[in-house]
Amino acid sequence: MDPSVVLTLTLISVILILGIVSTKLASRIGVPALVLFIGAGMLLGREGLGLVTFEDAVLAQLIATAALVIILFEGGLQTDWSKLRPVALPAGVLATLGVIITAGITGLLTWQILGVALPVAMLFAAIVGSTDAAAIFAVLREREILQRLKVTVEAESGLNDPMALFLTQVFLTWVQTSSLSVSQSLVLMVWQLGVGLVIGLAMGRLVPWILTRIRFDSGGLYPLLLLASAFVTFAVASWIEASGIVAVYVFGIAINGADIPYRQSVVRFHEGLAALSQMVMFTLLGLLVRPSHMAALVGPGILITLGLMFVSRPVAVFLCTLGMGFNWREFLLLAWAGLKGAVPIILATFPLVAGIPQQDLIFHLVFFVVLTSALIQGSTISPLAKWLGLVEGVSRPKAVSLELVAVEECDTDLIEVEITPGAEVQGKLLSELDLPPTVAVSAIVRHKQVVTPRGNTRIEPGDVLFILAGKGSRERVLDVFTGEGHPTPASAT
Repeated sequence: MDPSVVLTLTLISVILILGIVSTKLASRIGVPALVLFIGAGMLLGREGLGLVTFEDAVLAQLIATAALVIILFEGGLQTDWSKLRPVALPAGVLATLGVIITAGITGLLTWQILGVALPVAMLFAAIVGSTDAAAIFAVLREREILQRLKVTVEAESGLNDPMALFLTQVFLTWVQTSSLSVSQSLVLMVWQLGVGLVIGLAMGRLVPWILTRIRFDSGGLYPLLLLASAFVTFAVASWIEASGIVAVYVFGIAINGADIPYRQSVVRFHEGLAALSQMVMFTLLGLLVRPSHMAALVGPGILITLGLMFVSRPVAVFLCTLGMGFNWREFLLLAWAGLKGAVPIILATFPLVAGIPQQDLIFHLVFFVVLTSALIQGSTISPLAKWLGLVEGVSRPKAVSLELVAVEECDTDLIEVEITPGAEVQGKLLSELDLPPTVAVSAIVRHKQVVTPRGNTRIEPGDVLFILAGKGSRERVLDVFTGEGHPTPASAT
């Protein structure tokens, strides 16, 4: 075999192992993993060790977009609509009007600080106007921040990317043609968001219907079919100029609430794939960066980043959440949760592909803002939440996962339910629960110990119950175990 092939495969495997290990390191030191991945790309690149030379912006945009589809779909899979519904209004307003306000103020600040043409300043501001789903999911997933705030921030980050993409396209056209049509832009915005939503919901109904009628010999094919469906959802929406980003995220949310075979395998598969996508995407984009070019922008970059953190984002959050019941502590956390990440960097490749004169300035300034935001906001959001008293309690270990392949052949679901404090079933005996005769609690995990369920077993907060139920009984089972605390269900078959 060609030694260069072996060397390449060795390098890829070593980088992958280091990337996986670095996610744990990032969590321990309180820094988003994207910082380490981007740093790795810069280190391996042309101005670092020089081991990898990569300058293809078009290929980088393609790979990064594919990675973003995977990350957003996985984020939707982890989003429970019952928890999202109460915060849909503030999250939706922040994801639309909030991005516009943030971009508008940041554009004016950039115009004054850099002295560039207004269209160029607005293009840069549109690119960094949204919070990033990949960064938010990674930072908040293991944090015990108040559920309302956590879901609001996560939903906003998953829904605001289309608005940033839309504004980027509008201002890029302004830079290229020196013309800006507000009316046409508004029509396009409504079309992209509305049709993207419809396509995501439609696919969320169609795909589960197909999955329940197909019997694959291997359970491993179900996650692959869902992955392909996510890309089809994105492609269909994009072909008709709707928002593929909205479509994919909504599709993931719809799948979360649907009955699908091998649910636990599907979720775990996409968790791992999303993590891999983040590593590849951030490392690849880091290869495009020239640290010397970014170093020349430190002065104005710091001023713009501070303006974005302490002026643009807080003003946008204040105006968008006014009268929605958030107190001053919650407002501070929402304002500070404006992390930047993958989407701004992906959007920064648009000027590179378009070849506008200011492409290098925009690209490296975006990178500087993303790294600064990730380092400062990403590493301090959890301590800030604790200082503000917005933490629900100590972090709980991830629920144990079980998988029974045989249940697929006998029309049985294995449903996993975590009992949170305040649930109606808390303190009750299993014999007191009104469960259908086809339902049986097969195991209880309590404090990392397996408890054999009996009629006189009392349910405690933090218990993870594994319940065998006949097909069609899932909703009834979840109704029994859903109380004021809203236990988190994760059905598995």
